[in-house]
Amino acid sequence: MTPHDKLFIPGPVEVSEKTRAAFARPMIGHRGEAFKNLYREIHPRLQGLFGTKQPVFLSTSSAWGVMEAAIRNVVRERVLCCMCGAFSDKWLDVARRCGKEAEALQVEWGKHIDQKAIDHELASGRFDAVTLIHNETSTGVMNPLPEICCTLAKYPDIALVLDTVSSFSALPIAMDALGIDVMLTGAQKALALPPGFSLFSVSEKAFARAEKQKDRGYYFDFLEFKKQQTEFMTPSTPSVGHIFALQSKLEDIFNETLPARFARHARTNALVHDWVAGRGFEFFAEENFRSLTLTCVKNNRGIDVAKLVRDLREDHHLVIDGGYGKIKGQTFRLSNMGDETEETVAHLLACLDNCLG
Repeated sequence: MTPHDKLFIPGPVEVSEKTRAAFARPMIGHRGEAFKNLYREIHPRLQGLFGTKQPVFLSTSSAWGVMEAAIRNVVRERVLCCMCGAFSDKWLDVARRCGKEAEALQVEWGKHIDQKAIDHELASGRFDAVTLIHNETSTGVMNPLPEICCTLAKYPDIALVLDTVSSFSALPIAMDALGIDVMLTGAQKALALPPGFSLFSVSEKAFARAEKQKDRGYYFDFLEFKKQQTEFMTPSTPSVGHIFALQSKLEDIFNETLPARFARHARTNALVHDWVAGRGFEFFAEENFRSLTLTCVKNNRGIDVAKLVRDLREDHHLVIDGGYGKIKGQTFRLSNMGDETEETVAHLLACLDNCLG
């Protein structure tokens, strides 16, 4: 039997045997009481993770589907797209393809989005929405969410759309308290579920916006999600296997407890950071704005990153990422999100040492 290659890439991450077994449970009808009871059971825990009293929706799509949905449902005319890496940079194209006027607040990759720059742009009165990625997966930058949300609070008519794809459930993000209007995440990052599924929640302000949008479509119509969720249903056929897996994962998360989960991610992240500094590498993301779930390592030592990735897979059956987009080869990325522990991360780092010689 070919040995299993364990994933330490920033998504999809490793999926546990327990989660895979839940994913493969016998199927149920998605329009019957069994499904309603399943959704009803997991919903309070989802609200706890989102930090919201609003309904939490289940979308059988990648997070990009909900990103596009947020543009179509919430943006009236012009949106400010905060761009600091490969994924946040895509927002501009998404918004324009949805027929909206979009402008970029662009910073150099590796830098964070500054709330003062947002304030300067919003003071012009030209925007009715802002898009922001909390944790830019391509660069390992974590943007200062509380400070940015405090700035947005000065502009109550402007909607904030937040991507938490690679930070959700690894650290606290209080949607209601922060005033987030659309908060979305994917299944395959810190939640450690198979890819192809996403979760999101919507504020009352965003729902009011959606009611006035004539071209919000059908599949991702926020009002359809809201209507169906009152009966613990989904607007269209859901991936039931993902929801079984989510149920199992929520059991794990709340048995561990959220404080313990957050602390574990902080500890495993610190292990990686100590390794980076101790081996003479540098961080791609600027200090004080580094992700807690993944580390983007700058290849300042000039190693052959492709060879490192290959050797780690062939010799140790571990998979890391050799850099994303225009910084491929100039960086490599190590994930500590999901189910990883100090023991598993220490093993990865020891194997990296072995490959580096």
